Amino acid sequence: MSGPYQVIFTARARVDLLAVRRWLYQPGSGLKARLRSARITRAIVELQFTPFRWPESQTSGVRERPVEGHRILYRIDDGHRTISIIRVFGPFQDRADL
Repeated sequence: MSGPYQVIFTARARVDLLAVRRWLYQPGSGLKARLRSARITRAIVELQFTPFRWPESQTSGVRERPVEGHRILYRIDDGHRTISIIRVFGPFQDRADL
């Protein structure tokens, strides 16, 4: 066993996560929204230990981790032991812009 993978984010994934957090932390959002945000963050952290658990998406080489209605799209570089988070799509969000 070689230890966990390193998780890195594309610029677009960072923008996606910021938008998700802005939406979930808007005034009056409440505890459920904060818990949802925490579960999304936890799902990303857990990818470093089980990156191959989730299926490939329709795009070759891209895997998709569903969590709380969102989809975390990522690529695995097994040689460098890195996971690149490509996008984080919200519910009903158009995925054409991958």
